[in-house]
Amino acid sequence: GGGKRFFLYFLVISIAVAAAYPDAGRRGGPLKPKITVSWVAVVLIFFITGLKLKTQELTKAAAYWNLNIYVLCFTYIFIPGTVFILTLLLRLTAYNKDIIDGIVVMSCLPTTISMCVILTKTAEGNEGAAVFNATVSNFIGIFLTPALLLLLLGESGSVSLADIILKLCVRVIVPVAGGQLMRYTLPCLIPWVTRNGKNLKRFSEILLLYIVYATFCNTFYVGVDAQPEEFAILLAILVPLYLVYCAVCFSTATLECLRYERADVIAVLFCSTQKTVALGIPLITAIYEESDNAGILSIPVLIYHPMQLVIGSLLVPWLTTWALEGAKDDEEKGVPVGTVKR
Repeated sequence: GGGKRFFLYFLVISIAVAAAYPDAGRRGGPLKPKITVSWVAVVLIFFITGLKLKTQELTKAAAYWNLNIYVLCFTYIFIPGTVFILTLLLRLTAYNKDIIDGIVVMSCLPTTISMCVILTKTAEGNEGAAVFNATVSNFIGIFLTPALLLLLLGESGSVSLADIILKLCVRVIVPVAGGQLMRYTLPCLIPWVTRNGKNLKRFSEILLLYIVYATFCNTFYVGVDAQPEEFAILLAILVPLYLVYCAVCFSTATLECLRYERADVIAVLFCSTQKTVALGIPLITAIYEESDNAGILSIPVLIYHPMQLVIGSLLVPWLTTWALEGAKDDEEKGVPVGTVKR
């Protein structure tokens, strides 16, 4: 709907404005990004995340543990592992090193927070499982993504392990915990949060756009060491990569031995293959704020994000038909709809 388009339009606009006038949002510039981005925007985004995480509902969905293990392995082992091998090959070429690092960063991110749920719901998939996987994946990602980055990229000159852990605690874990605490201590807030879900999401998106804007101000101010054709190459790498992940996921999730319903497969497909820009950009900001390459590092996920939305939306009609066929077959066989085969 309009929400998705709002973000994509303004993403392009904010990068264009940053390119035209990078002085305003650069590090040390009048907008003071060291405070307004690294602290205010990042902390608020994670606080809202904590406020909206419906952890009470997680206990219900924990019954889907066999789906969750698959999704977590695909998200945090299969994708980072295969991307790492791909980037080892890319490093043998003259391709931009920062973009290659950015592809690794992207591969270690959690799944999307809401996109995978919306697409699953639209395609008649198992929405409960999607919500659970998106929530668990993002919660685990707060700890696991930085750990994977250290493993795959090592400590770069600008970031030390102790520094990262401190920043993540203060900017990510504390705000998420604070949001959760408010949910539990002030239950009267929950109806308000539910009512204003859309507004909170829009507010998070505006903060996210501000982070992107300031990051790119700095990138353009310092000077971009990436050629336009390198972005075209990146697109030519990411589109087939995403399609391969969808194909691998679909063909393995439909294996007999896993006994997943068709609705489950759809949830697994969207949750396993997607990467979040909503936590990706703040995490990159929290970890690499001192580095002038933060803008280039975030380009792969900024391209992957709209691409997975477009391809995902194109898959929806086909998956819907497939899901409904499965439901019809089950009715004919007399299998009660909505049971998880164990």
